[in-house]
Amino acid sequence: MKLKLTLLNLLALTIFTSFPNNVYASKSSPTDNLSTEEKRDHHLANKIKKINHTLNKLIYDFKEHPQKQANFEEKSWINYVKNVNYLKNNQLEIYVNRNFTKLSEKRRENIVATVQRISLSEVLKVLDMSPEDYMEGLSSIIYYDGSRLGRSAFLNSKELIWYD
Repeated sequence: MKLKLTLLNLLALTIFTSFPNNVYASKSSPTDNLSTEEKRDHHLANKIKKINHTLNKLIYDFKEHPQKQANFEEKSWINYVKNVNYLKNNQLEIYVNRNFTKLSEKRRENIVATVQRISLSEVLKVLDMSPEDYMEGLSSIIYYDGSRLGRSAFLNSKELIWYD
């Protein structure tokens, strides 16, 4: 009986110690079973995440450490923008705070143009863009408090239409 129990313990120990190695060896990449098109989409999604992370890190760093910023005037747009999301169709979602709604239309347009320009420079660092797309710029939708405050005109991303 003791011999049988010892053999069972030894067998269990052998299985238990070899189990993690088997699991580790069988791990595969999340994209291994995807088609070429799905892999391309996954790769693009990762690049878009990188762009959005960089854009929103600019905002976060400025708000957390305003004393470290050398040129406050150049970055004053950050005081009005809460979040920026780049979408794969070359559009931006710009989320603004209440102070943005109190600005003149001209000042709003300057802030959106600055966000578009900075976003375009970050996009170019990560994605290939045709000269036509570059010249066209990034069309934008501006959101405040869950609703659309404005957007780029249909054929001119630099011209803005306001809803308030």
